[in-house]
Amino acid sequence: TFPSVYDCLEYWFLNDMIMKKYFRNIAVGGLVLLTGCNNFLDVVPDDRTEINTTEKLAKLVADAYPKASYAAMLNSRVDFVTDKGSGKQENNSNTDPFFWRDVEDETQDTPTWFWRKFYYSIAEVNHALKAAEEMGAPKEQEPYIAEAKMIRSFSHFMLVSLFAKFYDKDSDNSSPGVPYVTEPETVALAKYDRETVAKTYEKIEKDLIESIDKLRSDAIYTVPRYHFTRAAANAYASRFYLYKGDWGKVITYASKVFPMPSVFVGQEGAKNVSDRDNANIYAKNNFQPWLTTYAVAPGSSDVKIAYTKSDNTSNLLLTEMSSRMSRYANTWRYGCVKSDLEQTLTSSALNVTGGQWAYRNWYSGDNYYVPKYYELFIKTDINASSGIIYTIFPTFRNEEVLLNRAEAYVMLEDYEKALADLNIFCRQRIKNYNEEKHVITEQTVVKFYNAALSNEEKI
Repeated sequence: TFPSVYDCLEYWFLNDMIMKKYFRNIAVGGLVLLTGCNNFLDVVPDDRTEINTTEKLAKLVADAYPKASYAAMLNSRVDFVTDKGSGKQENNSNTDPFFWRDVEDETQDTPTWFWRKFYYSIAEVNHALKAAEEMGAPKEQEPYIAEAKMIRSFSHFMLVSLFAKFYDKDSDNSSPGVPYVTEPETVALAKYDRETVAKTYEKIEKDLIESIDKLRSDAIYTVPRYHFTRAAANAYASRFYLYKGDWGKVITYASKVFPMPSVFVGQEGAKNVSDRDNANIYAKNNFQPWLTTYAVAPGSSDVKIAYTKSDNTSNLLLTEMSSRMSRYANTWRYGCVKSDLEQTLTSSALNVTGGQWAYRNWYSGDNYYVPKYYELFIKTDINASSGIIYTIFPTFRNEEVLLNRAEAYVMLEDYEKALADLNIFCRQRIKNYNEEKHVITEQTVVKFYNAALSNEEKI
């Protein structure tokens, strides 16, 4: 152990009497101490790890996924959220968005927190990419470099989606985007150009395209669901191109994750995908098990734990997020009440299939919810009682991929294929699904929504 810089200086500035009495000994000892001080000053002051091996690079990239959730700050802005009344628990990340106000709080689940955490993630991957470059980027590092670029692409995509105008494929998208950062920060206050939404999307797409084919299979990861595997990256690509309005690419990338239906059965005008079709078989084995496991779960915690497990094959990418959603979302003032769920998910809810949704909901008082997120509480210190609430968040799921493709088919007016995808989805979501009774056709869609519009006009 070498002395600190302060210790070295203190030694040399001993009082004059000691200096004179022990001058010769001090002179000799001082040379030793100077050597110790020089060695001490050669050490990186903050004990940071030097990224100089592939193993260290892989660990840095694995830790670089963004650790913030958009769920809480957006949850109270959706249609089914209701004011439960005074006396209920309030939180800025829930209350302010409900009234479409700026959130001044900067803690968990706020826009400022989200902004910081996602740019922290970008900073980490940029350091990883720089380290790989300095090591010469050997062949074995290719999947980790690709993973880092995919994280950078996704992080900027989320930022531009929340902090800029929405991309419009029919405009020049010249409104301000977000800074696209590609180099490690070397100064305390770096200055960045915001550029345009169009330019931000261009750079997001560049990172995505450069990396997506260089990702490896699940085999290189201990827990694949926490990484951008090929399936997760294709799921992300299907979302990106959906937002961009490039419908053909949505279908291309979604179909790399989800099999295309190939066999159709039923009468003309009432076609349905066979339960023996590969796409249906894939959905049965790789969707959230609302018809099976969740249907018999003894409590909501059992569903929450299962919903975000790494061996749940519905989940294509799981990320650890600092969020209060798992603990408080169901009890916040602005949330879901019984009447909301009755209109959408309960046995009395009307839907285009005419069947009953398999989703289960729980309630406490007038707080109704569908369980999804399970809390992970991390103490700030081993002896502390305070800490940070984390939630494992299913960032990409097979269900989204299928619905992305269905929407793209609709936008291309390929309604037969869109209906095939919707029927695959509903087969895994409707209780006691019946091939003929619950099939969705163009006729049933038109009939259902004409009736819904007629009821609205009467109201």
